[in-house]
Amino acid sequence: MNRLRQKIEHELDTLDNRTMAAVYEHLRLLNPLSRGSGKKRLMAVPDIKEVLALTSSSKGSWAETVLDDRDERL
Repeated sequence: MNRLRQKIEHELDTLDNRTMAAVYEHLRLLNPLSRGSGKKRLMAVPDIKEVLALTSSSKGSWAETVLDDRDERL
């Protein structure tokens, strides 16, 4: 996990402010504890419109990133 954290930190250091704001919103949506309260908070799923709006600004391939990360774990 430490290697993954280092890679993430390195990539974050290369981002401009606009992209960093988009990444922050992605993380906020992925973290179920940041939305709502109680049991509802743990089951929160981002609205499809939110997901589409945020992913449309991404220029990279999320599928390739996921596959690369999985390969590293194996």
